[in-house]
Amino acid sequence: MNYYEEQFQEKFHYPVETDITKTLIIASTVRSGSHMLGHALHETGAFGFPLEYVNEKNLTRWKQIFNTRTVGDTLAQLQKHRTSPNGVFGIKIHYSHLHQFGGFDKLSSYFVNPSFIWLTREDIIAQAVSLSIAKQTGAWISQQNVENEDVTYDAKQIDEGLRRIIFENASWQYVLNASGSHFMHVNFTDVISNTANVIRKIADFMQVEVDISNVPDKPVTKKQSKHINQQWIKKFQQQFDGTTPLISLKNESIFQKLSRKLT
Repeated sequence: MNYYEEQFQEKFHYPVETDITKTLIIASTVRSGSHMLGHALHETGAFGFPLEYVNEKNLTRWKQIFNTRTVGDTLAQLQKHRTSPNGVFGIKIHYSHLHQFGGFDKLSSYFVNPSFIWLTREDIIAQAVSLSIAKQTGAWISQQNVENEDVTYDAKQIDEGLRRIIFENASWQYVLNASGSHFMHVNFTDVISNTANVIRKIADFMQVEVDISNVPDKPVTKKQSKHINQQWIKKFQQQFDGTTPLISLKNESIFQKLSRKLT
């Protein structure tokens, strides 16, 4: 496993343990820019350090570090060490991580006063291509070493990624609205083009005071996309078969099941 090793370092622990008053949860999908947003928020010193703590492999490593067994005990240790002095703990959670908590309905039991920042990326095909490349290289963020330079265009892999991202975005949108959760929507393009403005909006939304001098005016991590990304996007779109449905009609569709329940 090619870890982002820096995340485990004690230098990112806050020196004084602080009681948690609020939790910032970046509700995200793979390759959505959540790492970039999390690092920008961390720079302010007011949102903890929102990282992918419950990614299965990261979580295993954290359990080893803290000598814990359960998700709850591990998060308790992380909250003890990674809550910023103003009482805010930050974490990023992909929709695919919810099973670690026993589902969305159990999520609130792990966090104090959670506010969700639902992060999406407008260019979803670019996100799916980025996912395909990351799977092949093993480098999910700019700080990781590339395990494999030899990447190959794979239309099936891109298609599966595209479907997954659309499904998980819709799932976040559904559960956040249906549950009445406190959330705001943030677009990846805005994070890149106007980082400071996005952070100020998040601070206002959560009613968190932020020292303006600590707010970065541009991303603090690098974007990974290269020329090959655009080549693969163009190739995939040229090969697209418009007759392929998103949800197979060979079996009873979700829409048919829903319509039966509603009639």
